[in-house]
Amino acid sequence: MEENKLKKEKIENLFCKISQCDKCKYIRNKNGIDCSLINIFKNEKLYKNIPSIWTDWYRRLDSKIMIIGQDWGPYIEMKKIHEKYMKNPNTENWNNIIEEEKSITKKMLTKYLIKSSDKAGIKINEKFLNNIYITNGILCARKGESYRGDNINLKKSSLNCKDYLKEQIDIIKPKIILTLGYYPLFELSNIYNFSIGKTLKENIDKEIRVDNFVILPLYHPAAQVSEEKQLNCYLKIWKYY
Repeated sequence: MEENKLKKEKIENLFCKISQCDKCKYIRNKNGIDCSLINIFKNEKLYKNIPSIWTDWYRRLDSKIMIIGQDWGPYIEMKKIHEKYMKNPNTENWNNIIEEEKSITKKMLTKYLIKSSDKAGIKINEKFLNNIYITNGILCARKGESYRGDNINLKKSSLNCKDYLKEQIDIIKPKIILTLGYYPLFELSNIYNFSIGKTLKENIDKEIRVDNFVILPLYHPAAQVSEEKQLNCYLKIWKYY
């Protein structure tokens, strides 16, 4: 209990530190397109009240597994979830909103975790994902309403956030880190100084041991690859669990 309390204090201090960050505020791409991001941590009431598997930090601090996605997506979507919760801000509504979250990412993550654990002879249920600490390599949100490739500078913003990702890992102390897609792995390679290939395909079979944890690169759960390839990646989790 004391350790969990200490982790909460540390994560709170980290978010306060992130709230002062403006590294991605003025980013443009080579054609002058606005790729700047919105720092959600500048609004304490907002970031503490967005019920989602991606922002449910405080109740997942003892997880053995950390999942790192690429970025939150559009700010407008986070704001909508926040407003929905604030109409009835209690634990029941928080849980209901998370349960109702119908993103393809959540559905496919749950599917592959359950199917791969069955193959490994380990029994988990659909609630398993709710106990995993989930974050993103890029901690600010996109402007606009889409996930367009040209409205964010993935490489620059990933590098801008790497110290904040490292601090989260130091706080959580996971046994297993799962990276969804290329850029979270790219970010970790810059934090821990290991080499990776230039594409996700070149790295997908790697199991990278760092300090007291292992990094397992995964395809994004919604990627256009076969279920067999997805499950082969997820099966590696249970060897270390």
